[in-house]
Amino acid sequence: MTAFTRTMIVVALFLAASQLPAQEAFQGFTLFNPTNSRTTYLVDMAGEIVHTWSNSAGGGYAVYLKENGNLLRPARADGTSLNGGAAAGLVQEIDWGGNVLWEFEYNSPTYLSHHDLEIMPNGNVLLIAWEVKSAAEAQAAGRESNSVFWPDHVIEVEPDGDGGAKIVWQWHAWDHLVQDRDPTKPNYGIIAEHPELIDINLRLTGSNPRGGGDWLHINGVSYNPELDQIVISSHYMNEFYVIDHSTTTEEAAGHSGGRYGKGGDILYRWGSPENYDAEGETVFDVIHCSNWIPQGLPGAGNILVFNNGEGQRRSVITEITPVSDGAGNYLLTAGRAFGPLEPTWTYSEGTGFYSNHLGSCQRLPNGNTLISESTSGYLFEVTADGQKVWDFQFQGQIARSLRYAADYPGLARLNPTAVDAADTPAASLALRTSPNPFSSETTISFRLSGPTAVDARIYDELGRELIILDRGRREPGLHHLEWDGSTAAGHPVKAGIYHCRLRAGDQVQSIALLIVK
Repeated sequence: MTAFTRTMIVVALFLAASQLPAQEAFQGFTLFNPTNSRTTYLVDMAGEIVHTWSNSAGGGYAVYLKENGNLLRPARADGTSLNGGAAAGLVQEIDWGGNVLWEFEYNSPTYLSHHDLEIMPNGNVLLIAWEVKSAAEAQAAGRESNSVFWPDHVIEVEPDGDGGAKIVWQWHAWDHLVQDRDPTKPNYGIIAEHPELIDINLRLTGSNPRGGGDWLHINGVSYNPELDQIVISSHYMNEFYVIDHSTTTEEAAGHSGGRYGKGGDILYRWGSPENYDAEGETVFDVIHCSNWIPQGLPGAGNILVFNNGEGQRRSVITEITPVSDGAGNYLLTAGRAFGPLEPTWTYSEGTGFYSNHLGSCQRLPNGNTLISESTSGYLFEVTADGQKVWDFQFQGQIARSLRYAADYPGLARLNPTAVDAADTPAASLALRTSPNPFSSETTISFRLSGPTAVDARIYDELGRELIILDRGRREPGLHHLEWDGSTAAGHPVKAGIYHCRLRAGDQVQSIALLIVK
């Protein structure tokens, strides 16, 4: 990325959100990590940056803010052998100051985590990953393609309290396949009689053929704690799948066991009935971000999906109410498609709303929906009747964004008076800088409520320290630090994104700086 491109990206961040009827918008802060960037941003309803994190590794497909104020994000591991879309290999928990508290690497020549993750109520984390099957293995399983095969799987990792994590549960698509081409090979059966299995030869012919490699391209994972079920979305198969998490790993590899008695077989699928030879039209044309709407929110228990509409160049947010008995058992008539016949709710703008890949959607507590039109970097919020009430433009791709309520516990450091005094005994920071953007000099200001040890440093976009601005004990009151951004350590400073990280007592805040030349 050139310095000019970086400049244009950050200039957009300093533009306020559009003047829309914000009284109907859900008030809070929006979190996002630009695609392949090492910087995570938190912006307010006016589009102003209130906090940034400088991360040690690239990534940015998804990022989440935990209730303790730490980030959880997938990141790109070094030396990955598998290099599909949104390849990761790492999951990291990062504190408010950008320090990595723990990380887990899932990366080898035969497996790699990618795309999304999900934080579970018990603190464990669900990850999506590929696993490599040779062409010979795939053909032996009934696949009619002489190519390497990467079926997806889901793992659950538990932090070990010592900076790492361990796998405690897993599910593999490889264990739940069917094929109707060769009765002498495993997985043989009549496709229409096995909607609980995935046809290993899907998309080998016809539209959107997938001859090898990243076959399903699972790009979203979401957990329903009431049902103990997981939903995952498949880019290439134009549908989402629901699986049982209540199984043991051994049960998840088979066809019985667990709360719903079906082991790891698919409990429910929706979007493309032709994938299991059922009647009905294919609704989705590339999908992303299937997610359960949480309890307590309008539409609770429904599944929300970003339908890219690639062929039509028209994206649609689609809400599905699964047809079930209310206890997580899905109803299906033999030979028919899973219901419903039609979505519960949709949002589109004709040809005005479109992201040919990527995309996210989040139901908000007031019934509105936050949408990421990812390829254009455009975030916006709509009401149930389709009225746009908030938007934000960023000049770069944003795969996912999330809105957190102003009183969310993870945002307590934005309001120091709400943080227990034992955690921040003397600091009450309100880090600001002006001018910003700037060409040479800027003033960085902060306020202390008591005598506190202060450490202020400047870092470049890659997290490398450039200069120590201040280090020592400071008295209560407003303080100003001057930075001449033209040089650092005797070397000229180029145009681009930089970060000032201020530590005062137990508090850490960071702010993005933009130098323009």
